[in-house]
Amino acid sequence: MSWRRKVKSPKSKARSRDLDLGNRRLFSPVKVASDKSQWKRESSESQPYLLPGCDVIRIIMFGPRRILQSRPRCNATQLKSVHLSKPRLSRHASTIAQTEPTAAKSRWPRRLVYAGIFGGLGVAAGKWMDEKVSAPAVPGSVEDTAKLEEINHVFENGLPIVQELRNNPDYVESNVYEGFSEEDKARRLTSGPLRGSRGLALQRVFWNDKEKKTISVVYLGSGLEGWPTVVHGGALATVLDENLGRAAIRHLPARTGVTANLEINYRAPVYSGNFYTFHSQVDPERSTERKAYVTGEIRDPVGRVCAQASALFVVPKGFELRKIGERF
Repeated sequence: MSWRRKVKSPKSKARSRDLDLGNRRLFSPVKVASDKSQWKRESSESQPYLLPGCDVIRIIMFGPRRILQSRPRCNATQLKSVHLSKPRLSRHASTIAQTEPTAAKSRWPRRLVYAGIFGGLGVAAGKWMDEKVSAPAVPGSVEDTAKLEEINHVFENGLPIVQELRNNPDYVESNVYEGFSEEDKARRLTSGPLRGSRGLALQRVFWNDKEKKTISVVYLGSGLEGWPTVVHGGALATVLDENLGRAAIRHLPARTGVTANLEINYRAPVYSGNFYTFHSQVDPERSTERKAYVTGEIRDPVGRVCAQASALFVVPKGFELRKIGERF
């Protein structure tokens, strides 16, 4: 077996010679490259296979098997160098792609959406503040009359508890101060200074004679506020005292009485501009013909207890009071 290769020395031109090992002819001729880069370039251009000079020396010294075993390691090194060079090319390509100019998106749709949202919130907050800061409608004015009609419409059609009480035959509905003249109403606190849409715009009483119990549906206006949107505790105590007294007077044979003791525990804020129910019930076991013990509470539209109260009403001796009668 023999190989014939051309060998090119860096100091002289290519020459042919025979290299013999024993009686075998090994190379005739062999071309030796000065470095590996030249060997790769020339082997790709002219020769199908070209050995570098170091491999020729190895073959002479160690035999052809040694060079065949070292060849895979050389190929693996070349493949590794090619593999490592790929990420650099990809990173370079990605950098170029990122630097390419892109079309800028228009920001006007987003600005219009934000302007609409915050503009609507501003208008709503402005109207709410205008209603809270501005003075309430004067009783008897056109604005007050319109608000009273709106409140009455909500009472007739928008309160489930009203429909429930009206469908219950044990409850009898009555307006407050039905037996009083307009002159008498003007002198009373709840029907005089606190009248109109700004105060106690509506009061309706439902009396249950079997249980000695009253449920009053009351609208609390913005004129009763002690803190913005929150009804004053004194105003609640006044309305609660009257509702407890209505239940007590219906129990007392004299159909009249005064408040001897009143205790109130406030549980939650009561907000203006809404309907609330005032519940009152007589304790028949403790009550007598001249004393009536009554308990009560205030509930919001969803039934949450906002205040609890207990009171004692008595018929004074030696002092004649006006009889309330069968109505409230």
